[in-house]
Amino acid sequence: MDYPVSGKAPNVAMAVVPHAIDGSGNAVPVGAEEAVSLTKGAHALNGASQPLTGVAADNNRKIVIVSNAAGNAEAAIDPTGGAASLTAGLPLGPGGILIFTGKMAQIAMTCCGTNGQSLTVYTG
Repeated sequence: MDYPVSGKAPNVAMAVVPHAIDGSGNAVPVGAEEAVSLTKGAHALNGASQPLTGVAADNNRKIVIVSNAAGNAEAAIDPTGGAASLTAGLPLGPGGILIFTGKMAQIAMTCCGTNGQSLTVYTG
């Protein structure tokens, strides 16, 4: 087989295979991670720090995805479970998405954001 860049077959011993850490803390080739079923939920924001709906501590959880679909709502997530505020948390602006995997997905999380808006939360 011809390779347009060098005209030579690649040296497979020098190939780099990207890896990711799975939910058990093991390195696995990217694309070989185990499949996860997701549960979708909604979280109503009230302007104060509050537990993120569906994201209590869970040692079996592998992923948390939080989406802010509102076009005018500011939110923040505290992945440590502490008091969240717009100035003390991971910002989640309009149209934003935060993804937590592995051990980070197992921690209870809190949030804060624009009163009357909601976040979409996927867990698995």
